[in-house]
Amino acid sequence: MFRRLFPKSRQPVQTRDTDRDWAIIGEKDPYFGVITNDKFKRENLDDAGRAEFFRTGKENIDYFLDRMRAAFGPFTPRSALDFGCGVGRLTVPLAEITGTATGVDVSQGMLAEARKHDHPDLRFVETIPDERFDWVVSLIVLQHIPPERGYEIIRTLLDRVAPDGGATIQIMFGRAEAHANSAGARLIIDPDDVRPARSRVKPNMIPRGRMMMYDYDLSRVIGLFYISGMKDIRIEHCDHGGIIGATIYARKRN
Repeated sequence: MFRRLFPKSRQPVQTRDTDRDWAIIGEKDPYFGVITNDKFKRENLDDAGRAEFFRTGKENIDYFLDRMRAAFGPFTPRSALDFGCGVGRLTVPLAEITGTATGVDVSQGMLAEARKHDHPDLRFVETIPDERFDWVVSLIVLQHIPPERGYEIIRTLLDRVAPDGGATIQIMFGRAEAHANSAGARLIIDPDDVRPARSRVKPNMIPRGRMMMYDYDLSRVIGLFYISGMKDIRIEHCDHGGIIGATIYARKRN
């Protein structure tokens, strides 16, 4: 019995190098890598399409700011951190709202595009700065990072929230039946039940340069908010084409 419960050894978990994937995606198609719509592919993107792309970012930030205020009352951040900023779709409106915003991304191709913005209150860097921010944001990003790394990133992001600041962080935790055999799945959520995913497709079986999707343990993520001192939390479910998750809104009270 004890051999079954506590095996003598296990193979180490092999975490896919998604930073390398995003280096490829960022060089090839930096806008399509953020919003996977054919109109945002490099060969199709024109000035009108680029304007539409950034308009969606402003709409998103306006929505999330409204949700933060509805949940926690008056909220007027004066600085922001955008983790997984890509080409700055959310970072630009964050700077307009707060006065100063920092975008973080691993993709040099995306950062090169982001740095073309002519805005004095924008900064784009490769690693999370050791600073505090009034609003820490990460949307449609962590789902592309293996949870083995992602949990530590979340811990770091929450540590960067200033006193009385807030966080808006999105993770995915399950998939509809149509995605039952996809790599990175953790839970399958169908109309009748929730069950563990049993996909035979492993992330390292997928060719390099592909956009990976990963499910997180929502309980563990909420625990990270708890130990960071962010116990005032709201959760809003989201569904990205059968990839099911949550946007977590939190406030760090004094």
